Amino acid sequence: MNCCVNCFSDTYLQDYILKNKVGVGNCDFCLSTFVSLINCETLTELFDEILELYAPNSSGEMLLHEHLKHYWEGLFSPDLNLTSIKHLVYAIGRTSILYSTELFEQPVDFQTHITDESAATLALQWETFANELKEKNRFFLNKTIDLEFIEGILERLAKTYYPETIFYRSRIGNTRFPINELGRPPKEYATSGRANPQGIPYLYLSDSIETTIYETRSSLYDCLTVGSFQLNRPLQVISLHKIEELSPFEVKEKGFELEEFINIRPYLLKLQAELSKPIRKQDSLLDYLPTQYLCEFIKLKGFDAIEYKSAMHIGGYNLAVFTDESFVCVDSTFITIKNLNYEFEDR
Repeated sequence: MNCCVNCFSDTYLQDYILKNKVGVGNCDFCLSTFVSLINCETLTELFDEILELYAPNSSGEMLLHEHLKHYWEGLFSPDLNLTSIKHLVYAIGRTSILYSTELFEQPVDFQTHITDESAATLALQWETFANELKEKNRFFLNKTIDLEFIEGILERLAKTYYPETIFYRSRIGNTRFPINELGRPPKEYATSGRANPQGIPYLYLSDSIETTIYETRSSLYDCLTVGSFQLNRPLQVISLHKIEELSPFEVKEKGFELEEFINIRPYLLKLQAELSKPIRKQDSLLDYLPTQYLCEFIKLKGFDAIEYKSAMHIGGYNLAVFTDESFVCVDSTFITIKNLNYEFEDR
């Protein structure tokens, strides 16, 4: 049976299929037509390293194909339904030396030697460090985090944005702000944020106009000036965006071993959540100290910015840029908020 480039979201697999295609035709799984195809068994060896992570587990909550879809969100196309994924995984794995009926038809989990103990240790270390920084010692700490270890992790999450890339930033005001007033605030007006300490301004940018509007928390009929900021040199960024969407092949390309990544993934998700956590009026400025420390460490190591999820706009992301020399505001637009849509839940 043949699958195709449209069955997967992973770019490594898509490129592999294009280079090793058996021809162009109709896919047996996603039903795409006139698309590059590959025999499923050609992918078996690639998937063996993933399959060996798993073992049948009577306490498991998911079958193999379900776990692959749930845990490795960036592996399969979101347009491929669960039944098709089940058939595709079987077609790829049935000739594997790791194939067994139990592995493919019974609940599974990661092998017992693959645990999240190191992640739990890291999380505890982070909490201890954060509490001391907020509540006991500010500059000379008894409980520090393993910065060398963190550096080794974060540098593998580095990415580069290239000149002419556009990001956005908004300011609320009844009149249109001039372009030269849309950048980062002067240091005397720089309040504490998730990334920057008070008095040390960073340039906060968003991936889209919609995201930057959400980030301002504008009210109905507020007026905003939205600036378009163009990158004028390569920007070296640590990305904590989409950690949960990495596929196993992307993880390998970034230099992680799969077992290593599985162990540290909860820790990375925690750091991502800390940076993305929405700022509330009742929050203490002290709550920002741990992530400010992390961002300053990233800056110290020569990176230009950190990228993280937007808490206000699902699917959006932000950059905290440590200096503003890398960007030029090239255009602006003046808008009015005409409608709001609140969602809520009982607490």
